[in-house]
Amino acid sequence: MKNRLEIKTYLAQFMLLLIASLPLRAETEIPQAVVDQLQAMLPGNSLSELRTTPIPGIYEARYGATILYLSADGRYLIDGEILDLRSKENLTDSRIAAARVEILNGLDESEMVVYAPEEARLILTIFTDIDCPYCVRLHEEREALLDAGIKLRYLLYPRAGFNSPSYDKAVTVWCSEDRAVAMTQAKAGEVLDSISCENPVMSQMRLASSFGLKGTPHIVVDNGEVISGYMPAANLINKLGL
Repeated sequence: MKNRLEIKTYLAQFMLLLIASLPLRAETEIPQAVVDQLQAMLPGNSLSELRTTPIPGIYEARYGATILYLSADGRYLIDGEILDLRSKENLTDSRIAAARVEILNGLDESEMVVYAPEEARLILTIFTDIDCPYCVRLHEEREALLDAGIKLRYLLYPRAGFNSPSYDKAVTVWCSEDRAVAMTQAKAGEVLDSISCENPVMSQMRLASSFGLKGTPHIVVDNGEVISGYMPAANLINKLGL
């Protein structure tokens, strides 16, 4: 049988371990006030992730590729970025890039217009508008990108909005038997016979908004980095390290 001293020592060690574990459990729990505030602010919106941040009392809510921060009592909302001044890292940018990668990996290429090289070294997912001059210029340089081993995956974003001529062109391209050929023809200014079918154009437009699109072309690299706007193919290839 253990003597009294051994029992007291054992109990003391146990209590120290128990006390040490309490802050960890408290930090990993999400306060109900945060959950309630998010439900009140954004009813019906699907929350992708809710987690702690490196800042005590501040919690991160992610909706797709959009990130918000809330105080533990749910009173304060921070719409901004967290910078680690020690590591010089933008923690918000890193989280958004990771979210973009997660979303891109969940996309089905059967709902895109794809131009693939023989061997893909890198993938660019591009939100494009058929009537956007800079989108046309990028498309005209696609062969140089394909030769560099870059796979191009187009998502449709008619900037003029739903039921506009640009929207109708996007639907026609997507509904065509050969979307890649139809895209090239449409961007070259050819007038295609209007076709309508069930299509994902509206959902792709909503996705573009969640990706922070401000103009087209809006290029998303497969690591989650965004290149907003046109860049000549040679410069783009160089920037991507190819």
